[in-house]
Amino acid sequence: MLYKDSGVNISHAEKLVEFIKRINKRAEKNIGPFAAEIEILDIIKNYKNPTLLMSTDGIGTKIDLALEWNYLDFLGYDLVGMCVNDIATAGARPLFFLDYYATSKLQLEIAQKVLQSIVNACEDAGCVLVGGETAELPGLLLNSRFDVAGFVVGIQEKDKIPYPEKVKIGNILIGFPSTGLHSNGYSLVRKIVNELNLSPEVRIDNRTLKEILLAPTKLYSNLMSDIFQNFEIHGAAHITGGGIPGNLRRILNQEVNAVLNRESWEMPPIFNKLAEWGKIPEEEMYNVFNMGIGFIIIIDKNALRDMETFLRERGEKFFVIGEVIKGKGEVILI
Repeated sequence: MLYKDSGVNISHAEKLVEFIKRINKRAEKNIGPFAAEIEILDIIKNYKNPTLLMSTDGIGTKIDLALEWNYLDFLGYDLVGMCVNDIATAGARPLFFLDYYATSKLQLEIAQKVLQSIVNACEDAGCVLVGGETAELPGLLLNSRFDVAGFVVGIQEKDKIPYPEKVKIGNILIGFPSTGLHSNGYSLVRKIVNELNLSPEVRIDNRTLKEILLAPTKLYSNLMSDIFQNFEIHGAAHITGGGIPGNLRRILNQEVNAVLNRESWEMPPIFNKLAEWGKIPEEEMYNVFNMGIGFIIIIDKNALRDMETFLRERGEKFFVIGEVIKGKGEVILI
């Protein structure tokens, strides 16, 4: 009996490794036979008090929808985005990224498409994919399913990192638009799609449902790195599972509330459609989805005009969505 008789094909894994080496030229000097190698002195020489920021995350059940609809091209942006956007809440510059790809049966065409998109997303985020792991797990994962996890390390000056104590009464909240659902709420989305038997070709505002629901997560890391270099940021939140209330609450202290005006930003039509199709209460929508806002920063009111000028000069879309008042660490949507 051979290893491949148990469902594991080593030659396929080796072919995937060679493919990654071909498409990931930036990481050639970093990848060793067993571990990635990073020379840190050149990285930290321009920092007074360098601090490393780390995050790990996955894509979740958005993968299942992508497999069902055969639209895997941008999953790497979801994986990288979930990680680099987390450390972007400290304004950290992402340095390097690793991935873990697990599947019941390694299908090279699918794996190559996903790995290519991870490499592309890393390049766009300004970091490099320095290694990873591919595992065939027959019996643990079924029906050619796969899952993928990512790990990122970034760097920031210690005194640039915001903490809840910095958030003060009178501060202003600025929201940055999402590209859609990003990677959250897809167990609910898939239930709606399956129960209503929705076609991936249903059109909403000249885009198909497939294009809308599988749009790649927006990468905020480069923008936030620049913002943190030019402004004092009192708080920053990546809006993921738990929605705006659940994530924004994490960066408030117990002496303030954040009050947000729901009418202050443009909400993509897909959120109203999901609420209609699934008969989802409004409060539940805000607790599950980002509702069109993927990232929020909190700044001093006196910095607002300069911030608006800075963002407009960069061509960045943003919304002034709320303010900080006296309170008890709560998020209030009006």
